[in-house]
Amino acid sequence: MHIILGLSIAEWAESLTAIGVLVSAGSWLFKKIALDPLRADIQRLSEQIGQQLKAHEQTLVSINGRIKDHDIELGSHSVRIARLEDHVGIREDKGDSDNED
Repeated sequence: MHIILGLSIAEWAESLTAIGVLVSAGSWLFKKIALDPLRADIQRLSEQIGQQLKAHEQTLVSINGRIKDHDIELGSHSVRIARLEDHVGIREDKGDSDNED
């Protein structure tokens, strides 16, 4: 029988097996206490962020549509003003206004 540091090979095997079981149990316990709740929190936060992003995307689409509508309206007003200026005769070409004095 071989003895290493006061223990036989069978005693070393039993000790290592016990340590293995303790490490496995500790790992399982850590997973249940720390990792599973953390995963659930991350999943919940991810879903909330996804919902918020969808809401913000819809808001941005709405704002973009309103901006396009305003651009069209401004273009229409610009055309009307140009026509009115032409009709009344007050429209000046670029560059001519500096040399009229």
